[in-house]
Amino acid sequence: MWERKELKERGKVVFKRYYWKAVLVSFIAFMLTGGMGQVANNVSDARDTYNEIQSEDYSDYYEDEYLDDYDDEYSGSEDSGTGIIESLFADGLVLLFVNVFIIVLILSLLIKLFIAYPLTIGKNNYFMGIREEEKPVKTLLFAYKSGKLKSSIFTMFMMELFTYLWSLLFVIPGIVKSYEYRMIPYILSENPTISRKRAFEISKQMMNGNKWETFVLDLSFLGWYLLSICTLGLLSIFYVNPYVESTNAELYAYLREDALKNGYADQNELIGF
Repeated sequence: MWERKELKERGKVVFKRYYWKAVLVSFIAFMLTGGMGQVANNVSDARDTYNEIQSEDYSDYYEDEYLDDYDDEYSGSEDSGTGIIESLFADGLVLLFVNVFIIVLILSLLIKLFIAYPLTIGKNNYFMGIREEEKPVKTLLFAYKSGKLKSSIFTMFMMELFTYLWSLLFVIPGIVKSYEYRMIPYILSENPTISRKRAFEISKQMMNGNKWETFVLDLSFLGWYLLSICTLGLLSIFYVNPYVESTNAELYAYLREDALKNGYADQNELIGF
C-alpha cells in the first residue's frame, strides 16, 4: 500500500529537479483550464446578478407606473404608446440576456472541450514524463499531436457527464465517482488510443480500495491552499500547484505498476511515457 508522505516527498523531489518548467506548465494548465473555467463562472454569476437587479428595478418601475395611472384615472393614448415602447424595450433586454446566456454557455463548452480537456491530458503527460527525464513545455500539446484528440475529448466529456449525473442523486455518489474516474486523464495521457470503456474499467480497478486514501491525500494540501490565499495566489503558482501535480503523478505511477502486476491492465494498454 502506498504511503501519503512518501508520495509527497517523491513529488517534491521531481518537480524541484525541473522547477521552472514545472511551474510554467502547471501555471499554463491552470490558467487555460481552471482559470478560464472560473472566468466563465464569474461571467455567468455576474450576468445572473445583473438580471435579478434589472428584474427588480423594472418590477418596481412598472408597479409605480401602474399605481400612478390608477390614481390619476388616466389612460390616454400617449401613455399607451409609451407603455408599448417600454414593453418592447423590456422584451429586448430579456432577449439580449438570453442570447448572452447561450453564447457564454457555448463558449464555456468549447473551452472545456478543446482547451481544458486536451491540456489536462498534456499536463499529466508532462508530469509523468519528468519522473524519468526532462520534458519540454510543449509537452502540454501532447493530446493535440496524438492523432486521437476527438476520442480523448469524448472520453473526458463522458467522465465528467457521468460524474455530474451521479451527483444528481446526492452529493456523496458524485464525489465517490469523481475519485473512481480519477485516473482516466492519466491513462489517456499515457495511451490516447485506449477505448473509453477500458479507460473507465482500468481507472475503476486502480481506485478500488484507494478512494479514501486519495481523498485524505487531497485534504493534506489544504494548509498549503490556505497559505496560498494569504499570498494572493503566488504560493500556488510557484510551489503548491506543481507540488500537487507531481504528487498526483507519483500516485498514478504506483497504481499503474500495481495494475500491471495484478493483470487488470497490460503493456499494450499502459504503454509508458
